[in-house]
Amino acid sequence: MRPVRRVKRAERLDGLRVGVAQVRPAIGDVAANLRLAARHLRNAARRGAVLVVFPECFLQGYRLGSHPGRVAEPASGPNARAAAGLARLAARHRVAIVAGFIEAEPARPPGGAAARPFNSALVVDRDGRLAGVYRKTHLFGRERDAFTAGADYPVHELYLLDGEPAVRLGVCICYDIEFPEVPRILALRGAELLAVPSADMDPYRAQQASQLVARAIENGFHVALANTVDRRPGAHFFGGSGIADPLGKLVSAGYDRPRLAVAALSAAAIRASGGPEGYLSARRPETYGDLLRSARP
Repeated sequence: MRPVRRVKRAERLDGLRVGVAQVRPAIGDVAANLRLAARHLRNAARRGAVLVVFPECFLQGYRLGSHPGRVAEPASGPNARAAAGLARLAARHRVAIVAGFIEAEPARPPGGAAARPFNSALVVDRDGRLAGVYRKTHLFGRERDAFTAGADYPVHELYLLDGEPAVRLGVCICYDIEFPEVPRILALRGAELLAVPSADMDPYRAQQASQLVARAIENGFHVALANTVDRRPGAHFFGGSGIADPLGKLVSAGYDRPRLAVAALSAAAIRASGGPEGYLSARRPETYGDLLRSARP
């Protein structure tokens, strides 16, 4: 018989509405992207959403080359203008936010050619409080030359409704979701919901579509993924954002056009799936030693 302790906790998630903003951020224009966020947050609030996820590197726009180090900012403090702007929007609309941004490497001064920032996500509560930061751990291709990889998987506590307990939120960014270990670690640490800011492009739409649903099913929680839409020379960011429940039901934003998709979390789906502890209780970690190998022999 499957344990039900964590499934019972999921009852308080029932009916909470979560949005994914499938948008085209402006490159290097934080003010324009904050205006874009404000427009979608107004829409989300009207539709009853308590949390909205925006794409990878949303605040400054996703572009590699020499761009990331020049526009990086800290997540907090007097120079955190982008983060402060996002916090004001969260408080104004009473909607929590997860949004990608380019975070200045604290050990080095931002703006210099040698500074390799983090590809991060801000987690902001509905009152504008910075609930935490996640730093992308799995860098894809040329990202390894542009960013510093993160090394931890924090679970953030978000207060999404007045007078209600916090929801435990995990975050991973784009390529991270292709590694099942990342959402599984977050589930083991008690995450009840996974947010995924993304800037995924062709030819990887089949991978994104399957992993969005698979990670929800295999961890017994909802997954909300917000991807970029854009066409540039040599790059087609296709969208395909959505919210998947732990039974595999998907509310999709579709492809190739900006859209806000909103879905209600379902305690019934969590119960029917067994919740996070369904699979977690059946694991046999004593047999998983090979997972710690850096590569096949």
